Amino acid sequence: MNLGSLFGGRPPAPCKSRVGMALRSSDKSRRPPEKPAFGQRHRRCVSAASDHLYFAVRSLGVQGRDHVLQYAFADDRGNVVMSAFVRSQAPAAIMFGTRAEDLAMEPLDAEAFDPIAARLCGGATLVGYQRVLQGGLLPYGAVRSAAGVECAWRRFQQTARRIGLKVSAHAPLTLNDCLAYAGLPVLQSEDAALRALAIRSLWRWMDEVG
Repeated sequence: MNLGSLFGGRPPAPCKSRVGMALRSSDKSRRPPEKPAFGQRHRRCVSAASDHLYFAVRSLGVQGRDHVLQYAFADDRGNVVMSAFVRSQAPAAIMFGTRAEDLAMEPLDAEAFDPIAARLCGGATLVGYQRVLQGGLLPYGAVRSAAGVECAWRRFQQTARRIGLKVSAHAPLTLNDCLAYAGLPVLQSEDAALRALAIRSLWRWMDEVG
């Protein structure tokens, strides 16, 4: 099943230049760009529908001494351009203590994933749900090469007030809460790729309602 079909029909093919750029390996790609975080754009996929990449990070628990995370990125066309299992030593991941699920593939090492993520995210504006929590789990290279990071949760709060949605102020809104308020399909899975697509759907809904 095409994941994109769950959130708005069958999408066109993903941006080949961005995906190909991410997968190409070279010694230069292993060096972080010499610029401050969220500064000038590093690279840009000129044929992309937009410069947004919607991302989600899912904890799969602990495997040995490492924490295993699932990273997923979707583009504005509704394509999952990358989904990967990665061994992470990110400080924000220490809060999780369960054992990792049995995986069909060996997770990537963080050092190997960092340059791939940096190339994929180069020049893009990353959109996550709860910027601080999710953004803190992103690879260093992805954050350094991105143009910036936006928060769908914060934007939803602003949009809800502007259009008069009666949103509960007593409990934190989950992604499913926001989807339900927007009249969008709620998630039935914690899979990071599905969450990235759902964040895209929520973001595009907010674009439409202004």
